[in-house]
Amino acid sequence: MVSEKEIAQAVLQAVDGLFPESDDVSSAELSPHSLPDILALLQETIDGVKSEIKHIGESQRSEVTAWIQEARRLHIELSQDHNSLSEITQFESRGAKLDDGVRDLSSQQTLLSTEIVFNKELSGLLFDLKELQDAVSDAQSSVEEGALDKACGRFEDATALFQKLSGFDQILAVGLMKENIRSLRENLVGEVESCWAKLITPSPTDSSISIRTNVPVGLGSINGEGLIHTLDRLGILKERLDRLHYRLTTILIFPRLDYESGASCTFATNDNNTKLQLIRRTAPSPTAGSLYADLRIVFDFLTEKFGAPISHLLSKTLTPAILNILMGSYLPSCIPTDLDHFNEFESVLKETTAFEEYLSKTGWLDGHGGELKDWVSRAPRIWLNRRRESALDSLRRTFASGLGRRIRVERVERVQEVGGVIEEAPKPIDEGEDNWDTNWDVEIEDEEDEKKPPPPTKPAVPKPKSEPKPPIEEDEDVSGWGFDDDIDIEDDELGDKPTGDSDTKPSSNDAEGEDNADWGWGDEDDHKKENPAPHKANRQPQEKEVKNITLRETYSVTSIPQEVINIILNTIGEAEKLSQPQYSGLSIASSISGLLTVPTSILTLYRALSAIFYRDDPNPAISIYNDCEWLEEHLAELEKAVKARAGPFGGFDLQPSIKAISTFGRRAYWREMDSKRLILSDLMDGAQGFENCTQYPYSENCETAVASVIDTIQGIEMQWRDTLSRSALLQSLGSLLNTVVLKFINDIEDLGDISADASAKLASYVSQFGMLEPLFKLPDQPKDALPVTAVYCEKWLKFQYLGNILDSSMAEIMDLWREGALVDFEKDELMDLVKALFADGEKRSQVLDELRRS
Repeated sequence: MVSEKEIAQAVLQAVDGLFPESDDVSSAELSPHSLPDILALLQETIDGVKSEIKHIGESQRSEVTAWIQEARRLHIELSQDHNSLSEITQFESRGAKLDDGVRDLSSQQTLLSTEIVFNKELSGLLFDLKELQDAVSDAQSSVEEGALDKACGRFEDATALFQKLSGFDQILAVGLMKENIRSLRENLVGEVESCWAKLITPSPTDSSISIRTNVPVGLGSINGEGLIHTLDRLGILKERLDRLHYRLTTILIFPRLDYESGASCTFATNDNNTKLQLIRRTAPSPTAGSLYADLRIVFDFLTEKFGAPISHLLSKTLTPAILNILMGSYLPSCIPTDLDHFNEFESVLKETTAFEEYLSKTGWLDGHGGELKDWVSRAPRIWLNRRRESALDSLRRTFASGLGRRIRVERVERVQEVGGVIEEAPKPIDEGEDNWDTNWDVEIEDEEDEKKPPPPTKPAVPKPKSEPKPPIEEDEDVSGWGFDDDIDIEDDELGDKPTGDSDTKPSSNDAEGEDNADWGWGDEDDHKKENPAPHKANRQPQEKEVKNITLRETYSVTSIPQEVINIILNTIGEAEKLSQPQYSGLSIASSISGLLTVPTSILTLYRALSAIFYRDDPNPAISIYNDCEWLEEHLAELEKAVKARAGPFGGFDLQPSIKAISTFGRRAYWREMDSKRLILSDLMDGAQGFENCTQYPYSENCETAVASVIDTIQGIEMQWRDTLSRSALLQSLGSLLNTVVLKFINDIEDLGDISADASAKLASYVSQFGMLEPLFKLPDQPKDALPVTAVYCEKWLKFQYLGNILDSSMAEIMDLWREGALVDFEKDELMDLVKALFADGEKRSQVLDELRRS
């Protein structure tokens, strides 16, 4: 059990914040009986603490006393500081009162100073207003008296005085003075303009202008010099001079500068030399000398009336206007077109130089010196440009009048026949050769000294020549401007091979019936340069007969090419005339070389305008091609003839232009051909690869595609037959037909399985395309002669043998193969066709093995 003493001790410890260590004590109950012990213990503790404090105080009494004395001393010092602070506060209060008094006195001083300044400004303003009023009054009086120059001076004074009052616009008196100055200026300007109108009086009705010496104003008068000085001081002189310049030029000068009507006019002055008038001549004088004499009358009149200073100001606008018309229209109109009259123009040049010297001496040039002399030095170039413009304008007018009536022209070419074989034409196709073929009128000229071998075993038929190759594709809009003159045709795409028969294989149906290699066909192929192999390798060489053959063919051209040649011939004729000795002294004698460049410009313009003016032609591209071919041939002959002439014609060179014309014509032809090929390819696409040619409705699409292609090619032939030459027409049709049959062959070879019905149907399509063969008959062939379709359509024989394959048995196909009739087919092609046409079996395997081994 816990004792009362332990509880009391625990309470005392609790006062110090200690917790009982014994759980019994901490959990014991505090009863009233324990209070006396607790109080007794607390009192005992209190007494102990007091005794301890007392003991400590007694032991440290001396230190406490010292601290008390120090505290008293500090208290006394604080009391003294407090008294000092009170005195400082009193002094500060008295200083603030003194500062308020100073500020009050300063504000009073500022106010008085402002009042003094205001009074001075007011006094100055009143003085300026009085002076301004006096200036305005004096100016108004001077205007009434007619002393405009004095009035202008006083107006300037008033304006300067008013500038001083610019900060007082809000003052009523200043606003009134501003209005007075504005009214004064209006009166002064009105009076000056009235005097100017009296001084200078233009009269459009009788084409004259009057300039008086002086005019009355107010109580006096003013002369022209004084009036102009006044206008200058008012800042309106330039505007009045511009009006005067306008009236002088429109009433007097411009009518005289007109090249046609001005020759009938001249200038005249009245007796007192105050009026200048444009009058009619008794007889027209179209010479430049009379014009310069009339212009001198105008300049002398103005110089006399206005003096040098005003003439100098007026020259800034009047002289350039006159020079612009002289150099822009009048003098170029004086350039003669006939060389026989060019001596007269030489005198015009001398008079022009003399006129510029006059203007320079009288001070009317004003910085424009040398312009007329420069024009004189450029006269040969200007004449050359005019000749070029005239030639180009002639071509433009020719185009504008239409393409004219079509004419048939003949192309003639001489080739050699060696041993019954026609040699290749000397000019390669990629350098501008025309497309000529078997439709020639042949004239054989036997060489007298040649040995005659046995007659040939087959007719001498000239080989077909290649179509023009397509140039590199370029922008349509620039094709006529000659930017593509440097295109090399040899680098063109090989999408269409020449229609020569180098790849054509012999057949029993061939019109010639023998190997085409003997005829030299295909020699023009760019990729096969080797000579054709002879029939027998061991055949002994023998002398062959050489014959000259003249090939002729006609085609249609418009009237434009002949007009182009005529314009070029006129230009060259003028250059030849200018090279003669009697013209060597002319200033334009050095322009011969430049004149010889005009044909190049004419041909460039021809290519530029062709795209515009050939559009109305039924066959614009074909007409351009024919015209360019005709131009190419005749330009080459013309160039050769010009170079053969004596004089400065050795450097005459039309080769770049000839090449550009050739390229331009062939580009037009090939774009037309590409367009037709695209149409035919689209029509063939309608058959959808002939995959379901026996199933409705796909069979209808195939029938429609084949019929449409046949109709389209026949329509093209009808459209082109009267324009193209026969050989070019056959080559064009052959190329288009080749596009069709090549696509047909590819479509058939792409079929993986061809039924018997489909095979028969496809073979019938091949027969339908045979309807086009009559288009390839030559006019001079016998009626029973076979068409030359295979000559112009590279894949025609392969196409025909494809029809045989579709309609034959395996045995028949192998017979054709063994006979060499199917050499156009690769082994893989033929094997694929056999697999597609015939079911798998022992016989097919044997056929495929034989094909694979062969």
